[in-house]
Amino acid sequence: MSNQNILVSLQSAINAQKINDVELAKTLYMEVLHQDQNCVQALCNLSVIYKQNGNYSLALSTLNKSISLEPSNIISYINLASLYLKIDLFDKALETYEKILRIDPANANICNFIAIAYEKNRDFDKAIHFYKEAIKCDINFVKAYNNIGVILYKQGRYHSAIEIFKMSLSIDPKLVSTYVNLGAACNKAKNYKEGESALLMAIKLDDNNSGAYANIGNIYNKLKRHDEARIHHEMALMLDDKSASNYANIGITFKNLTMLDKAENALEKAVKIDPNFVNAHFDLATTYLLMGDYEKGFQEYEWRFQKDEMKSLFHNLSDILEKPKFELNFETTGKTLLLYSEQGFGDIIQFVRFAEELKVQYPELKLKIQVRRELKSLINTMDCFDKVVERGEALGEFDYQFAVMSLPYLLKTTIKTVPNTPYLKVKGKFKLNIDEKKLNIGVVWGASNTGESYEDKVFSLKYFRPLMKDKSIQLYSLQVAGDSKEIKALGLSKKEIINLEDQLTDFKQTALAIEKLDLVITTDTSVAHLAGAMGKEAWIVLQQNADWRWGQEVDKTIWYPTLKLFRQDKKSDWESAFTKVYSMIEKRRSR
Repeated sequence: MSNQNILVSLQSAINAQKINDVELAKTLYMEVLHQDQNCVQALCNLSVIYKQNGNYSLALSTLNKSISLEPSNIISYINLASLYLKIDLFDKALETYEKILRIDPANANICNFIAIAYEKNRDFDKAIHFYKEAIKCDINFVKAYNNIGVILYKQGRYHSAIEIFKMSLSIDPKLVSTYVNLGAACNKAKNYKEGESALLMAIKLDDNNSGAYANIGNIYNKLKRHDEARIHHEMALMLDDKSASNYANIGITFKNLTMLDKAENALEKAVKIDPNFVNAHFDLATTYLLMGDYEKGFQEYEWRFQKDEMKSLFHNLSDILEKPKFELNFETTGKTLLLYSEQGFGDIIQFVRFAEELKVQYPELKLKIQVRRELKSLINTMDCFDKVVERGEALGEFDYQFAVMSLPYLLKTTIKTVPNTPYLKVKGKFKLNIDEKKLNIGVVWGASNTGESYEDKVFSLKYFRPLMKDKSIQLYSLQVAGDSKEIKALGLSKKEIINLEDQLTDFKQTALAIEKLDLVITTDTSVAHLAGAMGKEAWIVLQQNADWRWGQEVDKTIWYPTLKLFRQDKKSDWESAFTKVYSMIEKRRSR
């Protein structure tokens, strides 16, 4: 075969490889090498096919031969480094990249490849360093800007990511992926307007970009524009129906629109495509629970332990989690099980009832529980626990560990077998002079501001003004922490509302206060669970799409028979919910 024929065959092989006709490309490369065994380009490209087919040893030997023939061939080194990364030889990959930099020290692409390698190895600091080195080599190397922005996004440094993405766009104002990334970062930073603008620009530049539609749909969900979110998520799914994220996104949207059957179907498809999609499993869990399918729901709810937010918890609980996780077939005679809390106060108050059921089934099993300080004296009132330990205190001896909120999964709880209330009974003194001629109502209007749903749950104290003006009613604030400042901000007197915050040093004190009151009216927070667990009358004022535990029933919940629910007629419409509260006050007074 002449040199001209070799070149023709080589080009034909390259063309076949470009269109992913791997077998034809391989055959043509072999023909070239049969005529010229030292053709470096054929060896180099053939190694890629060997790697693609999983024949790593042959890929390695082929690359080593090409490098021995042409030690300055950068492409061979790049392929070699890529192969080392594929077979988890990270250090060898870095050595190879360093060789390339000795050949071409100002190669921005190589700095970028090194950064990608460090990023895959989760060494983000070094990854950012080499992305910056790439930018030093080429101030307009836009890939490096984007990649730094993506790392900052993954680290939760959304505002910094936004600035980097904007720098990237100043270099290339038509790069669609950067607009998509900028929109996603703005969403996380709650810069919804800016995020929407970035994503609309991405769609304008490329109306077939599934990611742009998906991200703008996420923003519309945050803005409660769920119908618009649905349109955009459906468009994303139409463009890419193999994406687990697209099914998960539209599943969340259907859930927001209370189209639960569709939400269930979409989320099930998401986890079928990607069985390890943690957030989709968690959203599927809360969908099942909202629909009343507790068996499936609590099984899926175990995926919460895989969420990123739980990683710090595992670190803090390392001394507990090193013990065996309890199972129902374990030996229980003479054994101690330590239950630990992992979420909010209200969650523990709600789920601690299952400890009593576990004790009934295994009376010989000793139970300990670790809780935050504010709950210790309250939980101490329960007879099922042999010891209540405050976080930070010595745990003492125990044999097994288990999460309080996993107890319904362990006990195979269904919606029909949720344990009854009351299960919290407190005794003690609480200084409170009650006028028995009045209707004495404890109120809460704030909630923990650590969760994403804080803004949806809370309302202003001003909604209680009609009750404050009623001379037959006395209001008492059971609010603690920051939201209690609204009393002073509104200039309210003790005649309008009596602030008990200074006396509410823990949940037992709050429980003792509730015992003295006629009624509690509260937002969706721990006080709602506390009153319900005590069997006290309480009214919960809820957002339209409330948390799964409040179910789909209009005004009641199977968890707490003494609670009455007042839901918004439409999103963010507290007026409609409180109109129902005022009406019920009149009915209650006339009983």
